[in-house]
Amino acid sequence: CYQIYRRPSDRLKQALSRWRKKYYREFWAVRDISFSVARGESVGIIGRNGSGKSTLVQMIAGTLAPTEGAIRVRGQVSALLELGAGFNPEFTGRENIYLAGSIRGLSRKRVNELFDDIVEFADIGDFLDQPVKTYSSGMYVRLAFAVAAQVRPDILVVDEALAVGDVFFKQRCHRYMREDLRDTTKLLVTHDLNAVANHCDRAIVMSRGTIAFEGPPLDAIAFYTKIMHTERFATQARPKTPGEFRGANSADATPAERSLPWVDVTEEKRSGAGEGEAVRAIQPDDPFACHFEIDVTVPKTDLIFGVPINDRFGKSVCGDNSLSLRHGSIDCPDPGRYLVRADFVWPELHPGQYTATFGVGEGRHAIHHTVQCWAHNVVALTAIAPRRPVHGLFTNPMKDVRISRIG
Repeated sequence: CYQIYRRPSDRLKQALSRWRKKYYREFWAVRDISFSVARGESVGIIGRNGSGKSTLVQMIAGTLAPTEGAIRVRGQVSALLELGAGFNPEFTGRENIYLAGSIRGLSRKRVNELFDDIVEFADIGDFLDQPVKTYSSGMYVRLAFAVAAQVRPDILVVDEALAVGDVFFKQRCHRYMREDLRDTTKLLVTHDLNAVANHCDRAIVMSRGTIAFEGPPLDAIAFYTKIMHTERFATQARPKTPGEFRGANSADATPAERSLPWVDVTEEKRSGAGEGEAVRAIQPDDPFACHFEIDVTVPKTDLIFGVPINDRFGKSVCGDNSLSLRHGSIDCPDPGRYLVRADFVWPELHPGQYTATFGVGEGRHAIHHTVQCWAHNVVALTAIAPRRPVHGLFTNPMKDVRISRIG
């Protein structure tokens, strides 16, 4: 709980007040939450800015003390919180390695043993002997993560640190956490939903200082996406459990093979009203059409319809919307039920399970754009590639190969 004062002088008044009159208002950054994390488990923590994520992990790391309640931590915690935390900007990178090691309770002998591995992982070259105040934000993170991870803690806390830095370093960090730190408990605070889907066993959605949802990563991502697109859930998010809310994913969406004629999109799986059609297994270059109905209660103009396709991790891999067609405004001039059909050609994607999301928006310009409906992952698709293997996420066709002798 933080004390928020309207004026600086109110702090002095509060200190001198005999009757303990409150010259401040209380702001609870985190309140009434309870959860546990098992050894070796990876938990993602997501939520809007200001939802209490950073405050929560700072209390777990021990840099903040809770106003009420208790936090029980068993094991050594290595935390990578705000950028540059634990570093002295006047020290060189080499000196800060020893400083950060001592802060984490390591002896100089132990830091000497880890030094080469830390330097190799950070990969900052000659900058190692330069003051860290001359480092870029990416170099800061390289060195900080190398120190935090190479000490092999029992609990690793990462708060948005991997948001900076190049893609190759991010991949190396995630691979290291997945392979070398498989027995380490990991708490990952991030806005990168793909990282949560790929690297976490469980996810927590924070909203207004409380846990709004806790459960499987894909369900948590669906819930988080919902509160991001729906004002009602953004302002009135209430605690939910997997029993109360299940975002559709490749496991619980309507299977493509069942070939059901229509699929109701329940309120718990969408933002707005909508229905979707089940589709059979599909292969590259197959034409397919998505049909869904919309209920229009008031006349609408300049509507936009979109269908993004997600993989089994919840990562958006392809899709399009009606803006790309450039055939003018799409209007529903009268209230009623309308049938929308979107035609596509299936791309050469890696075989596996995919899900389709249906979206309806109004207004072409960002300032005036309104999301009217966002039905998350409501139809499952089984992609096959019988003609040739797909290397990677999709095939980028090779047009030609030529060879010529140059020496």
